[in-house]
Amino acid sequence: MTVSFRAGRYLVALLWNSAPWGFIGFAVGCVFGTLQAVELLETVDDYFYQAMAKVVHQCAPSDLANASDAEQVKGRAPGSSDHASPIRRTEARAERTLEHPPP
Repeated sequence: MTVSFRAGRYLVALLWNSAPWGFIGFAVGCVFGTLQAVELLETVDDYFYQAMAKVVHQCAPSDLANASDAEQVKGRAPGSSDHASPIRRTEARAERTLEHPPP
C-alpha cells in the first residue's frame, strides 16, 4: 500500500498537533493517579490504626487496680530472663557483684 506524499504530510501534521494534548493528558492522568494512590494509602493506614487500637484494647488488663501487681516467678531474680543476651546477663552479674562484693 502506498501513501501519497500529501497524505503522509497530513498524518505527520496530525500527529504533531495532537502530541502536546497527549502529553498533557498523560501528565494529568499521572497527577490524578498519584492522588488516588495517596488517598488509598491513607485509608489503609486508618484501617490499620483502628485494627491495632482494637488489639491493644483487647490486650489491656481488665482490672486496672491490679495491673501493676505482677506476680514474681519463684526462684528467679527480678529482671532476669532466659532470653536475655549474654552481654546483658554479664552486666547484671557485674552489677550484683559491685553491690554485694564477695567476702
